Amino acid sequence: PDEAEKVIDGTTRTVAISELVVDDVVLVRAGARVPADGTILDGAAEFDEAMITGESRPVFRDTGDKVVAGTVATDNTVRIRVEATGGNTALAGIQRMVADAQESSSRAQALADRAAALLFWFALISALITAVVWTIIGSPDDAVVRTVTVLVIACPHALGLAIPLVIAISSERAAKSGVLIKDRMA
Repeated sequence: PDEAEKVIDGTTRTVAISELVVDDVVLVRAGARVPADGTILDGAAEFDEAMITGESRPVFRDTGDKVVAGTVATDNTVRIRVEATGGNTALAGIQRMVADAQESSSRAQALADRAAALLFWFALISALITAVVWTIIGSPDDAVVRTVTVLVIACPHALGLAIPLVIAISSERAAKSGVLIKDRMA
């Protein structure tokens, strides 16, 4: 959210998120997003944490439980003591890890890119040879069909897409980010 309801001497005042500091108390109403990581001081609610954990069902949080910025209190109003703001929140940490993962290129990814490039040239040359041979044989209609077939079968895009996906799924970064998310939620 862009704003938070900060509790000051028993009254609430709407402030920008950037004005929140550690140990501030904020009020999160039903249907509102949690403005910063913190601990519930008063109240209990179910929180939609799908944005952080991927869990499709709301999770019940009670007094003393930790909540994460960006999650939504679905049914009740709670008071939260702020423990992390801005770049120190769990959501900001996830965003940093995703950006780092997108910027980094592993050796396996570089090898996959080179293999896809070689496969592209192999497919193109094979398709040209197929077109020439079937045209010489005297069947231009078959030449087109068989040339397209060679291009589809030897298409390097599957290699270029599959290898990075497999690497991303099984990478150590994915495992570490899962542990980090669980640690911050606990």
